[in-house]
Amino acid sequence: MGIRKFAIAFSTLGLITFSSALAQDATDGANAHQWKMPTKEQMAAWHTQRCNDRYAHAAGRLAFIEAKLNITEAQRPLFDHWRDAVLQNAQSRKSECLAHQFTPGEQHSILERTATMQKRLESRLAALQSEQPALAALYQSLAPDQKTQFDQPHHGFGHGGPMHHHPEANG
Repeated sequence: MGIRKFAIAFSTLGLITFSSALAQDATDGANAHQWKMPTKEQMAAWHTQRCNDRYAHAAGRLAFIEAKLNITEAQRPLFDHWRDAVLQNAQSRKSECLAHQFTPGEQHSILERTATMQKRLESRLAALQSEQPALAALYQSLAPDQKTQFDQPHHGFGHGGPMHHHPEANG
């Protein structure tokens, strides 16, 4: 199939998809623009997905860093050790997240919220402390150009700690 025929077929498919979407909106009638409160089941599913996505994000970020740094075979054991420490902590955070019983509309006092925040910060500090030796060993094994790449804020290793990206921290 030539590129022109492919483009025409692709455009036709897009029009069919768009037309069916418009037809669906028309059948919804007056309800098309009304917001509906998610059910408890939908909120629980959202919470579970959020917990799982955080772990997936950490794994993806590590894969990006590995590719960006072009890890050598000599550096591989050090990178793997650090990656395993980061993923173990990410798995712990995922498990803690999934264990939290999410209840839509739940209200907590300021004391409960600050206690929860303190617990999370203590957990995050312990995770950073457990990752630090492996990170230091990996960093020391890097060539100067790899260190320059790793030190870049877009890797998320600066303000906020590993695996957290805060654009506002870049000035």
